[in-house]
Amino acid sequence: MTKKNKDKLTPRQEKFAQNVAKGLSKTQAAIEAGYSPKNAQKAGTALASDQNPKIKNRIQALQDRAADLVSVNLGTHLNDLKDIRDGAVDAGMWSAAVAAEVARGKAAGLYVKKSELTINKVEMMTKEEILVRMNELYYESGGVLPKGEIIDIQTDE
Repeated sequence: MTKKNKDKLTPRQEKFAQNVAKGLSKTQAAIEAGYSPKNAQKAGTALASDQNPKIKNRIQALQDRAADLVSVNLGTHLNDLKDIRDGAVDAGMWSAAVAAEVARGKAAGLYVKKSELTINKVEMMTKEEILVRMNELYYESGGVLPKGEIIDIQTDE
């Protein structure tokens, strides 16, 4: 047996490695690769052990390749958005170009959505504070309530 053949996996070993890389348990991977269901647990453990480095290395190589295929990083994401923007500009699709550029800016962290939340418990507010706040909200809404009713908030005084 030559060194080249010695380093090569058998078809069953290759199938086992691919099944494990796909996420099957070692036992199920062994069964799917053609090992006896009766001995699959023992076979799966042995095949993926440190005693079989060529199989273990093959599993790792397959998993690394799969991770590379699905990985997304900020740099490639920003470059993809730049390509989309450039294609839209070339096609005269200005709104698509702007949308791609805005998405690019958001991904790069250039735009930060800020919101302010003020919590006032009504129980802790005086009647005057409640009326002042209700009037503020009323005028901020343009003087119209959600149902279109117009009201005038007055005090008893």
